[in-house]
Amino acid sequence: MEKIAVVTVTRQGIELGRKVLDAFPDASLYFSTKYGEAKGEREIGFDGNMKNLLAEVYPRYEGFVFIMALGIVVRSIVDYIKDKKYDPAVVVMDIKGKFAISVLSGHLGGANALATGLAGLTGATAVITTGTDVNETVAPDLIAKEIGAAIEDFEKMKLIAAALVDGQKVGVLNLSGIAARSLAGELKKNVVLFETLAQLNTAGCNGAIIIDHRLYPEGSVRVPEVLFLRPKALAVGIGCNSGTPAQEFEGVFEILKEQGLSPLSIKTLASIEIKKNEPGLLTFAEKHGIPLTFFSKEEIDQVVPPHPSETVERLVGVKGVAEPAAVLAANGGELLVEKVKRGNLTVAAALIERTIRMVE
Repeated sequence: MEKIAVVTVTRQGIELGRKVLDAFPDASLYFSTKYGEAKGEREIGFDGNMKNLLAEVYPRYEGFVFIMALGIVVRSIVDYIKDKKYDPAVVVMDIKGKFAISVLSGHLGGANALATGLAGLTGATAVITTGTDVNETVAPDLIAKEIGAAIEDFEKMKLIAAALVDGQKVGVLNLSGIAARSLAGELKKNVVLFETLAQLNTAGCNGAIIIDHRLYPEGSVRVPEVLFLRPKALAVGIGCNSGTPAQEFEGVFEILKEQGLSPLSIKTLASIEIKKNEPGLLTFAEKHGIPLTFFSKEEIDQVVPPHPSETVERLVGVKGVAEPAAVLAANGGELLVEKVKRGNLTVAAALIERTIRMVE
């Protein structure tokens, strides 16, 4: 998917659009051909019909900067708005660059940050209306974006965001090993950071944000409303018989749950190279949008599995697949789930080795 489309339908907008283009090397500028010809590969002329243009380009971009009246934009994108989980960032600027308005997908899509960046570039006033930003407090979806975590329950997220805006006490327990920019520095008094679940449970919080790849037994978190953010912390190794149907790979999720791990925390699936064309595995990974990593026999052989298999060694030439693949994909991280054999599958999981870092 391409990054940013800058769109204008006026002559004045072209000048501002080119200024944005200069500052964003991954942007493309679309403007009506009646105002002249494109200059360079990143400028594209169109017939001035917004409906026709958006039908072609809307699915291709992660963000849009529309340099035109807000009303035109609202009427043009209304049929494309789906869900905050998937919507691109949409920012509207007036043709003189006085305002940069975050219109759609402020946090997850990055429209608030884009509007702020455009304001800094052009001297515009950034117009941001999301409640957590207006109240200068943390936002659960922004934390998730900063650390690359999955949001487990969007309805819970709304409840926690409302509690934050209303000034209720919200605890944050970050066990991911990844530092989020939003949680650095001085926080609002109603946002409290904890190091352990025991501390959180006894603090009298109205809500909580827990950042962890592990599942928690029912009743173990004694806070009225809890939102789990799932960092991409797991590498899952998979061995399988040839011809294993895609549906059977769904069992990977059940195995992880039985081991107390969230499937939402899977960063990659890993196996041996001879499985790189396995139809069921490829279909399963594509369906769930999980990247696949494959290792050669030589690489697999470098890791001694805790549970070697004579059968696998005889058929494939290595002592194991799932456990070594998981460890390799996790950069040598701890093996959390030793191999589980179920039907045509063998599954193992490792915790991805990482250093605590501030995500840019």
